[in-house]
Amino acid sequence: MTKILYILEDLYLLIKKKWEADISHKYISNVLVFIFLSSLLMYFLIQMKWITPRGFIRSFENPFYSIELSFTFLLLTEIVSMLFVLPKSVAKSVTKQFELLSLIFLRHGFEQFSHIHSITWQEMIQPVKYMFAYGFASLLIYLIIGVVYKKQKQILICHTREQQENFVRFKRVISLLLFIAFFIILSKDFVNLLYNGIFQSSFHIFFTVLIFSDILILLITTRYILSYRSMYRYSAFILATIFIRIALTAQPYYDMIIGIAASLYLLFLVRTYNYFEIKKNQEKSLIPKKIINYGSKRKN
Repeated sequence: MTKILYILEDLYLLIKKKWEADISHKYISNVLVFIFLSSLLMYFLIQMKWITPRGFIRSFENPFYSIELSFTFLLLTEIVSMLFVLPKSVAKSVTKQFELLSLIFLRHGFEQFSHIHSITWQEMIQPVKYMFAYGFASLLIYLIIGVVYKKQKQILICHTREQQENFVRFKRVISLLLFIAFFIILSKDFVNLLYNGIFQSSFHIFFTVLIFSDILILLITTRYILSYRSMYRYSAFILATIFIRIALTAQPYYDMIIGIAASLYLLFLVRTYNYFEIKKNQEKSLIPKKIINYGSKRKN
């Protein structure tokens, strides 16, 4: 079992090294630019009647669809980047998921923009309402998460270096499994695109998988610590990710309200935990002083 963990960890580190390399960033940028320009080219060919719009190609009848498609692929790269944050810190991983939620809301705004086929107010009024709502909701989450980053503190749950290395190794293996699950879900979406001509991103399915992975990490932490405050903190983080999952499947406006409320819940959780931890440390630091003062009085 230990050998398998080491092999999977080495595979994870190899993928991480390749993904974070400068050359990979250049390739990703080139692919995104290619997708954007190809989408515009498809629109031009359809307008010139050189291509008959059928199936998925019909989406390119709208020139704004190129923006939505490009942003979707950009969002997919952010999801992969998030998988490499998980082994560093569960708290940072949860915060990263809220960053993804803000980007998904922005994508929904671009998606509404692609529904506009003519510049007339009667047709634009509903998409514009959604665009403003999703944009404002995304901005609020961005603001709240920015405050969370400033207030968030990394908590070490392991008592020895060996325990810390083992814990990180477990999280790296889980990240690798999530990486595989992500590409399986993505492949399913592309197969659906080829057969039905519709690309429906399964972000909600992947976030469901993330919830189960967070619960697994929580159970693994019991190997190293059983403190009530630590267990409550991690469990509350998982509840926050469940709120994200609910927001992704809720109706417009409800999804924004749930997303903003969930980010506020995360902020309040971090502030509350920090308050009691600081108070706890202050009480510990006062105990030795009282003992010293008491000893000095006895001598006098």
